[in-house]
Amino acid sequence: MEVEREAKLFEAGSYPDKGLEVNEEQLQALVESFTAPVPVRVEHLAHGWQIGALKALWRRGRELFGRLNILPEAEALLRRLGIRGISVAVTPDLKRIVEVSVTATPRVADARLMSASTVAFSGEILWTEVTQVEQEMESLRQRAEAAEFALRERQVEETLQRWLRQGKLTPAVREMAKTLMMQGTQVVQFAGSSCSVAEVFARLVEALPEAVSFGERAPAADAEQALSADEEEFLRRHWGDVPLEQITRHLSAGRRR
Repeated sequence: MEVEREAKLFEAGSYPDKGLEVNEEQLQALVESFTAPVPVRVEHLAHGWQIGALKALWRRGRELFGRLNILPEAEALLRRLGIRGISVAVTPDLKRIVEVSVTATPRVADARLMSASTVAFSGEILWTEVTQVEQEMESLRQRAEAAEFALRERQVEETLQRWLRQGKLTPAVREMAKTLMMQGTQVVQFAGSSCSVAEVFARLVEALPEAVSFGERAPAADAEQALSADEEEFLRRHWGDVPLEQITRHLSAGRRR
């Protein structure tokens, strides 16, 4: 059965020998696009010698960490030899981890990694047990993202309802407006500053004049007045076969004319 070990893969910073500047956003993009498993090999040997796999990825500030599942025999040998260095092969655009290899010389890039297809970074196995901390942190992150999305959706719904009441939007374009508000995260230059497409759209709608809804703003009809006892007796005496409600309705219509 494979054993789980934590490893520090590499960190954000300047890598002039590789012609790269790595920032925290790029590390986070690696985490979000990570697809397990990624093979763990020995000295980047292309064929065979796979001793495990990289199964999970997370970021702590400027540092990138991973969970290695290693064959127990391989781990015992690495511990015995005192080898804890690793070399991480990443695509040059820093979008995908291709491979992780244990190596006795982690800071010496293997010739096979100097091709245009990968870039090597140095790391180390920490030989610490992978606890529930990473899983709990990931769970908390997902819950926070879900709560943030729900709050954002509620705020957008309230804004859309207000625009509909003001006549700035019609029901026919409501869903399109919601899509722009929820997914318009692309940053553009507008009015001399940077803002998202959603923000530009919101400014556009807010600048529109309110549409007057005559149906909603028409004065309410005069409330029907209650009949006095004498009036009710008079009506029953002369129009006893006609319901009082019908008579008062006609009388009210006549007053409005």
